[in-house]
Amino acid sequence: MLYKLKHILNKTYFNISIIIASLIFSCVSFTAQDSILKKNKTILLEGQVYPNYNVDIYQPQFKLRLKLNDNSALRLNTNFSRTSSYIEILEDGGDGLGSVEKINSLFGFSFGYEYHKTANSSVVYAGFEGLVGFGREDEYGSRTDSINFIPDRNYNIKSPIQQLGFRIFTGVDFLITKNLYLGTEFGLLFLKTDYKVGSETIENVSSITDPVETKVIPKRSVTNLSYSGLGVIRVGWRF
Repeated sequence: MLYKLKHILNKTYFNISIIIASLIFSCVSFTAQDSILKKNKTILLEGQVYPNYNVDIYQPQFKLRLKLNDNSALRLNTNFSRTSSYIEILEDGGDGLGSVEKINSLFGFSFGYEYHKTANSSVVYAGFEGLVGFGREDEYGSRTDSINFIPDRNYNIKSPIQQLGFRIFTGVDFLITKNLYLGTEFGLLFLKTDYKVGSETIENVSSITDPVETKVIPKRSVTNLSYSGLGVIRVGWRF
C-alpha cells in the first residue's frame, strides 16, 4: 500500500512538472524579452521545493543571490531539517512494549559563486559553493536496549553533528514576468559528516545502588559523494 502511494505521488509530481515546464516556455515566449533580463537587477530571493523521490542529504529551502554584474553572482543557501523515526519493541512471548525514537536536527548553509549566460528569455548558470552544517542526533529508548524488550531499562543518546562539503552545480532560470522566475538546478555534492563525541545515559529502574550510568560515545565520520538537486523546482523574485 505504501509503495503504491509513493508511486502515485511520484507520478503526480512528474505530471505537474511537465505542466509547469510547458507553462514556463509558453509564458516566456510572450512575456519576457532580452532587455528585461539584462536590466539592472541586483538581488534575487527564491524558495526551493523538492519532489518525494529526492533523497538529498542537503536540501536548502531558501536562497539569496546578489548579482555583481550581468555575468556574475554570489549566492547564500539556508537549510533546516528535522527528521524522526519511531519503532516499537515487543516482548518475546509476552505483552510488554518498549519503544525507540530517533530525532535528527540539522541547520546548514552554503555560500558560493555563479557564472551567468543570458539566452533569449532565460539564464543558464554554473558555479560552486562551500557548505557548513551543525546539528544533533538524539535517540530515546524506553524499556529496551534498542533491540530487545527490557522492562527496567531506559536510555538516551546525544551526539553533536558537524558537516563540511563542496558542491558544483548548473541550472537555468526562466523569466515569467518582469520579476518572477522559475528554475531548476542539478549538481554534484561531496559531504563529510562528523559525529562528535556523544554521551549515552542508561537508567536501570530496578537498581538501588547505581540506577543511572553514563557512557561516552566515540566520534565517527561519514563521507558521501552524490548527485543533488534532482527534480527541484525553484520559484524566485528579482528585486
